[in-house]
Amino acid sequence: MNDLLGRLKTAVEHPHEDHVSVRFLADMHGESAHGAMLLFLAVLTLLPVPFSGLLFSLGIWSVAHRMWTNNSGHGLPESVCRVQLSKASATRMIKILGWVYTKADRICTPRLESLSSPTHSGWLVPFIALMGFMIFLPIPGGNSTPAVALILIGLGLMAQDGFAIIAGIVTGLMGVGVLGFLVWMIVRVV
Repeated sequence: MNDLLGRLKTAVEHPHEDHVSVRFLADMHGESAHGAMLLFLAVLTLLPVPFSGLLFSLGIWSVAHRMWTNNSGHGLPESVCRVQLSKASATRMIKILGWVYTKADRICTPRLESLSSPTHSGWLVPFIALMGFMIFLPIPGGNSTPAVALILIGLGLMAQDGFAIIAGIVTGLMGVGVLGFLVWMIVRVV
């Protein structure tokens, strides 16, 4: 995680232009792109913005598809990749990411690394797609548990921490259980 943060800081401080493209920042994540995108999209689904779950669940499914096809790229659409950020905005974003990555680095350490390896992470795809579906559903407050699960999985993929991935799966399964109970109660009442 510290290596990733160092690469991002160096990339923004590099005096190549006055603007930094979103593609450049996403490419700097390298092998951590899937985890970083899951983390980013899951955090966005927690924002109290109408239809954020609908919109960002599509992004989550896109990341799951990229993982399924073993495509290591970030998977952002070309229109998003072309967006240019001012150097000040990019630096501010790197500071925020730096804070998140520093906090995560204190908790996440490489353990059970085989669970997070790109060649073996295909088994996570159905679970990530299921969490995306739960976020997609228009249930008030229903985004929180699957979003937390995806945040933990994203951090686990970035830090090669299989324990964080397991914690994300357990959290997600609790959310599936709650959703199943709600559906059962609705069917029983009707």
